[in-house]
Amino acid sequence: MLPKDDVLRQDADKGTDDSADKGVESGPGSGTDRAGLRGKWPALLLQDRFAFAAAIVLLLVALCAVLGPLLIGDLATRQNLRDPGRPPFSLDDGWAYVLGSDSLGRPVAARLIAAAGTTLSVAVPAVLVSLVVGSVWGMWAGFHGGWRENVSLRIADVILSFPSLLLAVVVLYVFSPSAANIVLVLAVARIPVYLRTARAEAAELRSRLFIDAARTFGTSGWATIRRHVAPSVLPTLLTVAALDFCFVMLTESSLSFLGIGIQPPDVSWGLMVAQGRQELQSSWWIAVFPGLAIVITTVSATVLAAWARLSTDPGQRWRQGLRRGGRRPGRRRPSTGGTSALRGTATATPGTTAEPAPSPEVTRAEPTTSVPPSTRPATLAVDDLSVDIRTPAGPLPVVHGVSFDVRSGETLALLGESGCGKSMTAHAVAGLLDPAAEVVGGQARLEGEDQLTLGPRARRRLAGPGLAIVFQDALSALNPVHTVGAQLAEPFRIHERMSRRAARAKAVELMERVGIPEARSRVDAYPHQFSGGMRQRLLIAMAVALRPKVLLADEPTTALDVTVQAQIMDLLRELRSEQQMALVLITHDLGLVAGHADRVAVMYAGTVVETGPVSEVFAKPNHPYTRGLLESVPAEQHKGSRLSSIPGGPPDPRAVPSGCAFRTRCPMARDVCATHRPTLAGTGADRAAACHFGKELADA
Repeated sequence: MLPKDDVLRQDADKGTDDSADKGVESGPGSGTDRAGLRGKWPALLLQDRFAFAAAIVLLLVALCAVLGPLLIGDLATRQNLRDPGRPPFSLDDGWAYVLGSDSLGRPVAARLIAAAGTTLSVAVPAVLVSLVVGSVWGMWAGFHGGWRENVSLRIADVILSFPSLLLAVVVLYVFSPSAANIVLVLAVARIPVYLRTARAEAAELRSRLFIDAARTFGTSGWATIRRHVAPSVLPTLLTVAALDFCFVMLTESSLSFLGIGIQPPDVSWGLMVAQGRQELQSSWWIAVFPGLAIVITTVSATVLAAWARLSTDPGQRWRQGLRRGGRRPGRRRPSTGGTSALRGTATATPGTTAEPAPSPEVTRAEPTTSVPPSTRPATLAVDDLSVDIRTPAGPLPVVHGVSFDVRSGETLALLGESGCGKSMTAHAVAGLLDPAAEVVGGQARLEGEDQLTLGPRARRRLAGPGLAIVFQDALSALNPVHTVGAQLAEPFRIHERMSRRAARAKAVELMERVGIPEARSRVDAYPHQFSGGMRQRLLIAMAVALRPKVLLADEPTTALDVTVQAQIMDLLRELRSEQQMALVLITHDLGLVAGHADRVAVMYAGTVVETGPVSEVFAKPNHPYTRGLLESVPAEQHKGSRLSSIPGGPPDPRAVPSGCAFRTRCPMARDVCATHRPTLAGTGADRAAACHFGKELADA
């Protein structure tokens, strides 16, 4: 069974997805609520009683630190040896003595107020310095990885090898104890905490698809860190900073207790505890009240940090409503007079049935689009592309000798089972390979210019206007802490230097173009408030924002129902025709290829095994692997009979069979297949197959 919170989260997510499909907004981050959210933080804070109480406590402590010297004057240091150790809770001698006096007759309440400023002047600067330095350093190291990450972690390990309290004792013993020295030594000692936390978060985020999406728009490293990594890491760092604030206060108290912290006549809460420890039995209030001040302040900081984490994380903000036990805001009715959810596509209406994606058998004879003339120059030409992955055992080839081209206004499908190298090929062309992978050969020419030889700056200039990519996991490809409007506006701000207002208008226009209902009211919504189909449309809108010459669509209909699949593919076809861009469709769905592609390149074990026009390849495959794929598709003639399938699965890249990689699964395998690897050779007009018997199959 799922925990209660997880069940509630699933219900909440389901509600937002359902409402997104219907153009309905709900939740605290919707377009209606989001419009004035920045001006409603006090009201949002009032809804959480514990967080509000914590904020009041911290505000009082801050006021004491700032205004305390004006209120108490020299009361905190004025001694009265005639009447020491006055008990608390008496107003006979004035408000300053309401908490009693210490052994020198100094009022405890006045000393608490004076100590607030000293304590905060140590804790706040130490936490801020370590937070800023450690966070920026850690995000930089985690995002870039490699030697930067290794060197940063080794430095952090060296600092952490010395316990922070022991390091502070040694430094303060050598140098004179002072507030400035305490801040310096504690800040340096705590930097590794933030460095390691930020590094871990950034290293996890750099493999997320929305980071790759930002890179495809040409965003530089620091801009990506600032816009995409930092907002995601900030909630975690706030929690760590709150806990570290408590730790620094306790460390300062420990140092003062040992006599090497704050020195008289200055006063801090830790020094007051140290001075009153010997009189606990006779005058308990001298040490107890400053101790309570430390506890209450640290607990308040922790509670407020937890509230801030929920409030700044759009994906977690919905929990506030559940924790308060209040009702969710009412949902608006969808507009009945608006336009269709998707222009130019068939949408399901009451009383009608959505038509499923066409099967290969239905569309073989009548391809939906005509093949562009072969004389038209290729917009993208990939020639002999090879990619290796570095492993401890040596380089591991995962893509080798891949060649294909695609022309303007044409759709080329990369077809094959999962693990055949389709996505790796696309990421190599787009320059989004993992650091462990590298291109070891070949070319990828975009209008004659080899993308693989360009430097990072030149590639960023072409990312977006030249080549764009649509990822298969829409929720991971969209940044969860940025509104969809901000993400759609980013390409225009980077490449066209538009103002925020103009870029926002373009974002609304794109949302309307891809069929997002009520785009103007939903431009400030977050990705988790949209359904899967809507998120996929948003990804497509981001990819085509700058009218790219080539669009790589990596499994764009994964996990979508049949109706939404048809709408997404119709949208891609409409945009391709309108913008005359070249579309590379990566899929293992034969129905999508048959209904929406002009030509197909079938991949197996990291290489292309057959190419040609879709109608011809599906009507008469020239490779046993392609034939096996087609025969495994359920069709009407298979009803009541055993469905054919290809035995086994694609080989592990570490154990690819010698000769033909498909021979262990091929019904036509012979001795020559085990000794000689077939090359891609022509089998007809605009047809090629990598099989020793390709010509035989073509002539059969």
